[in-house]
Amino acid sequence: MTIELAPIPEHGRSGPVRLTRETRAALVAAAGERLVIHATADPDVVTIGATSWVGALAVPGLVVRVMPKVSVTNFFAMLGAGVSPDAFDHEHVTWSDTDELIDGVAYFAIRLIDSATMRGLVHGYVAREERMRTIRGRLLVEEFARRPWSAAEPQCRFDDFTADIVENQLFRCTLQAMLSWPQLAPHVRREALRVLGRFEGVADTPATKHAAALPITRLNEHYEDAMRLSRLVLQAMSLSHEAGDQQANSLMVDMDDLFQRWIAQELDLRLAPEMRIERDEDVWLDEGRALTMAPDLVVRRGSEVVLVGDAKYSMGADGYVASRDYLELVAYTTAMGLPTGLLVHCNSDRAPESEIVIRNAGTRILCRPIRLDGSYAAVCRSLDSLAELVRELVEAPGEFEVPALIRSRR
Repeated sequence: MTIELAPIPEHGRSGPVRLTRETRAALVAAAGERLVIHATADPDVVTIGATSWVGALAVPGLVVRVMPKVSVTNFFAMLGAGVSPDAFDHEHVTWSDTDELIDGVAYFAIRLIDSATMRGLVHGYVAREERMRTIRGRLLVEEFARRPWSAAEPQCRFDDFTADIVENQLFRCTLQAMLSWPQLAPHVRREALRVLGRFEGVADTPATKHAAALPITRLNEHYEDAMRLSRLVLQAMSLSHEAGDQQANSLMVDMDDLFQRWIAQELDLRLAPEMRIERDEDVWLDEGRALTMAPDLVVRRGSEVVLVGDAKYSMGADGYVASRDYLELVAYTTAMGLPTGLLVHCNSDRAPESEIVIRNAGTRILCRPIRLDGSYAAVCRSLDSLAELVRELVEAPGEFEVPALIRSRR
């Protein structure tokens, strides 16, 4: 059985679904924060609600799919946040809105891994200890003294120049994770198997080993784009839950988090080198430094903080940004001594006011939409306009007038 939740908005809800006890138990155990399972009066019937996560989750007997409320091309642009423009070639990674999103994500990752490794795998020195018939590297005398009967194969420590390094282990792990998706399209599976063949001799590793970013060096810099996307794919496929003999698989992406990271990176590219964007920088709210919050966007010019903002993909149920989003920005601007806060939001049929002024404080909150349901060229123009707005706010914070483009949306 396959359930597709309404793509606009993601926060859709299915009708009543009758499941076996085993499938329901596996779904409840695997859903976590990705889906909301609502019980009904009938213990075998549930309704399934979407959250900010998109993609698919599969348990035996059931697949739940949630499509993003953005065009698939724009979704891949967001997924490739931080990937160089040369690597993200829209003519080659564009995936039809009617095609399977999971296949598209997998194909995008495979292309980057293929491109990074087509001229051969990066090799590096790895410290090893082995029992050998001939001495190699350093003889471990202490071990030899403890086990003199093993003199025929003494323990040696040496540096092995090999392809079995963390970077290649990350790629192998990512390809294997994608191949574990039970409904991967045959042509995508063939591509994954073809590229996986290059990693013969590279050890299998768990996804948890690759959570942290690896340092970029002169030797592995051409791996950077593929490593960044591989880590994101592993995070999206990190679910592997067993309830008895029930196995669950998922490839789901949190659009709230993805939208925040994407906006920060796109603005950072457009504002450099005069300004830079910091994410999740702790802001002390009180004099005693007991309360902290982390804005999505902190704009710095040199060491000076010149603007603070938030990026919100999910809108309120009535089409308006929730009041708490305004309250967070008021707290940030007050604590940081800034006159203006910027709220970037995603698609909405009923957009919030483009500017509000806080009573008795004079703080202004500017709301700017980035619509993701149009063409990629239109999205780029919106991002350019957003960057220009930031520059105007920074250059003349007390004299800024809301541009006609924004006023027209009121």
